Amino acid sequence: MKLRKLLPLLIMLLCAALAAAFLLLHGSISVEELLSYSPDNKWLAALAALLAYALKSQTVVIPYALIATAVGLIFDLPAALAVNALGSIVCISVPYLTGRSSDGVIVDTLLQKYPRVRGFYESNRRHLFLVSLVLRVANLSNDILGLFFGSLRMKYWEYLVSSMIGIVPAMVLYTVLGNDLDPLSAPVLICLGVDLVSIASAFLLLRRRGRSCRGQAAEKQDGPGKEETANGEKE
Repeated sequence: MKLRKLLPLLIMLLCAALAAAFLLLHGSISVEELLSYSPDNKWLAALAALLAYALKSQTVVIPYALIATAVGLIFDLPAALAVNALGSIVCISVPYLTGRSSDGVIVDTLLQKYPRVRGFYESNRRHLFLVSLVLRVANLSNDILGLFFGSLRMKYWEYLVSSMIGIVPAMVLYTVLGNDLDPLSAPVLICLGVDLVSIASAFLLLRRRGRSCRGQAAEKQDGPGKEETANGEKE
């Protein structure tokens, strides 16, 4: 039973090890080299991009920006955004399903080993949507976050929506850079602004929720003591 839970993780580790070995032997992959593998047919190119996203989601070491920028160079802007949006869903979902199939093995080990992580989780377990959003807009690894929240058995649609909100500004940024290669264009600057506002807003909201939860917990702890004191005064 335990081997069955660990099998998806072992497959992911194997893919990551093979990808790391390839990069060590071959060197880093450039956007130009990635484009050389793209089929001429646009439909096949879109399918190849989705497969690349799926492979990336199991390797950890392949950059998201590499694929998103390459897609921006292959397709015109509307088609590139559509392909990258579908690819992002694939990239988000595969690690999540891998973590969920582990039935909590990853999280249980992590929470037992790191008390601070356990404390953070306990104080924010009711706000996983916000936690996921904050970590996503902070540009942490899609693959690691998917494993973590999947292992937590967070609701899939909540994880998907929070992840897409966090990843869309970067996705549009990489697509536009690949499409017109102007780092100071209006769409690029707008995406950077949205990204920064998203990070600040999500962080402040999560911090506010955390303070509210701590205040409620303190009130509950003080409640019995206050009642006993009041009863003693009456007597």
